[in-house]
Formats: sequence, C-alpha cells, structure tokens
Amino acid sequence: MRATRLTFFRVARGAVPAIPWIRPGVVEVSAFLAAHVAGLRDRATEGSAAHALFANPADLQLMQDIRSGDESAFLAAAGILGTRLVAEMHHVGGALPGLLVCSTLVSDTDPTIAYAVVLKLQVVSEQGAVLQRLDTGEETLAPVTDVLDRPGELQKGLVFPDERPDSQAVVGDKAAQQEARYFLRAMGVTLEARDSASAGALVAAVAHRAGRVIAEQVVQALPSVQPAAPREVLATLGQTIPDLTEAAVADIAEALVTAERPVVRIDTSAHVTARLRAGALTLTGPADEVRRVTWESDPEGGWRIAFRSDQEPKVTWR
Repeated sequence: MRATRLTFFRVARGAVPAIPWIRPGVVEVSAFLAAHVAGLRDRATEGSAAHALFANPADLQLMQDIRSGDESAFLAAAGILGTRLVAEMHHVGGALPGLLVCSTLVSDTDPTIAYAVVLKLQVVSEQGAVLQRLDTGEETLAPVTDVLDRPGELQKGLVFPDERPDSQAVVGDKAAQQEARYFLRAMGVTLEARDSASAGALVAAVAHRAGRVIAEQVVQALPSVQPAAPREVLATLGQTIPDLTEAAVADIAEALVTAERPVVRIDTSAHVTARLRAGALTLTGPADEVRRVTWESDPEGGWRIAFRSDQEPKVTWR
C-alpha cells in the first residue's frame, strides 16, 4: 500500500483552522502512513474495532472526496474536517493538540483499491533518536524531535472504506472515554456497540426500564436465546418473563438502537458483568454470581450484606 497525496495541519483547542494544501514528501512517509492503516485494519480483523457508520450522506461524501475526489475536493474535505475537529476540541478539556493528517492510499492489489485515511497524531515524545548508516558504513544516532504516534498505537484514526459487512469505516477509538468522542463527532461517524458489550447493554437497559429483579431473570435466560436484533431477543425473552411486556420491549429496544453507541445485534453468549456498590465497598463479578448477593436492613442502621463463596476470602493491600 502506498500514499499518493497528503495534507496535514496542527489542531488544538482555540486554534484557527489552517487552510490545507498538498504537502510534498508523500513518498517518504508512505510506509509510515501505510503502517497506521494496517494497524487500524488489523483491529477490524481481530474484532476489536466496532462497526462504524455515517448517518449523514454529506459526511460520507467527505470521505469519498478524500478517497477519490479531485485535488480541490480532497483539500476542501480536509479543511471541513479540520474546522470541525478544532470546534469539537474546544468543548473538551482533555483534548490534546496534535496533527490532523488526511491522505489517499492505494492498495497493491489488482485492481487497486483507494482508501481515505484521516489520522489525529499526537506528539508522544519531544525528544528521540534514530539509527543512521553513514556513507562509510558506520552507524550513528541522529536526533529527532516531536515523535508522533507509532503505528499500532494510534488513538484516533479512520480508514474508509471498510471490507466488513455492515460497516463503512474502521475507526481507532477510545470512545468509551468522553475525551475521545470529539473525534467521532468531527468525522460524523457513529460507532456501534461491540458484540462483546451488547449483552451487558441489554441487561442494563432492562434494569433501567423494568428493575433489577427482571434484569436478573434476563441474565439467567439470555444464554438460551439465539443472537439477534434487540427487539427479537427481547420478544423471545418475553415469552418466559411475563413482566417484559410488549410496551417494555418496545421501550428497551428503542433505547438500545438509539444509544450513543447503538446496539443493533445482541450476542447472547457474551459475558455480562455486574457491579454492586455498598458505601466504600464495591463487588464486581459475573452477573449470575452477583445476583446471589443478598442484603437486608439492619435494626441498628444501614444494611447487612451476605454472599457465599467456595473459597476463603483473602485481603490484600496496595
């Protein structure tokens, strides 16, 4: 894979968005950019990258322009993304300054496939060194400054298109953390909940709508249900859990598919974790085990909490 064109500019909170222009030296950094693309696509292959969709056709067109538009369209799209990214960073206190890189990369396959690549690179080290070989054959260390994110460790990046069914792009994200969502908003992309998190999201939504007791019944019944869309899974559960009424099923399904990370498919075999908090103590474990914890009010005040363990409790300190 090789890069064919490139633009980049600095982005930071409160910065004035730069006017992008075609940068020279694309050949020299082609391998660096291709390595970042490979790292992002590897996340999709291994299943750690969520499916990504563009709800607004105009946002999808920006990616098409970076991928295969003419030079004017390429630069205009980069400028729009940069302006939006700076605006989103303004609202996030933890948004670090960096370099927004937009590039077109072409595969080595026959026929070739063009990709739009958008990366927000951050300086991970102000000082560094590289090994250089002199004309004499000797090796020496040469200083470098402002070392950027290494391929494979990128926090914020996007590759379009995505070969996965039902996904339009591969996004490298820390989207579970608030400080990373500004990148997603600037790109106009929505990440679906990962399959591994879908069952937990379903149980949490049931608890919010129908209460803890019903949620615990769902935890027990879920492994016997076939994976499917939220409404289908909930309808099947409702056949054995009467309190999951048609109205409750509709409300819960709507909450899941319209969430910030939409849940469009429930992996019913996925692990569900529960967390129980009591004052300064927190108990975390498999939901089916945590549901066995009982508590009752203490006549002297507060609560008495009890649970059974096959192993003797141990205390450690740190």
